Amino acid sequence: MIKLSRKYRTNRSKVYWGAIVLDWFEELNKRDLNRTDYRTMFYICSRMDVHNNTAYVKQIQIAKELRTDKGNVSKAIKNLIKLQFIVKVENGFMVNPHLFYVGKARAVDRYYLREDFNEHLKEKEIYQMDEESGVLIVQE
Repeated sequence: MIKLSRKYRTNRSKVYWGAIVLDWFEELNKRDLNRTDYRTMFYICSRMDVHNNTAYVKQIQIAKELRTDKGNVSKAIKNLIKLQFIVKVENGFMVNPHLFYVGKARAVDRYYLREDFNEHLKEKEIYQMDEESGVLIVQE
């Protein structure tokens, strides 16, 4: 579990921005995503806890709120996990902090978020953000 300094802990209701790594847009464009994939991804991003990039939601809840079939949400989640945009964690899904994060996280906090995400991966990570150069490294 990631421990962020008290100074940087924020209430989700007070967070009004998210940082998207611009190269992720290119990755989103290159991948074979359908409408439900995009909607599920954006739903999960919008429900993230600012402390750990995790949305504590279940597939049934996502399907209900998106007004779509649970089977389609299940397929979307499998695809998003395969692409390493998210990983399954206890009680929810963690969004890849190499690609997207929210809040007032410092570089050191983002480093720990990224390490935590990588530990949940079942395969070698595809995405790695180089903080110094500001470049997203894509390894396939």
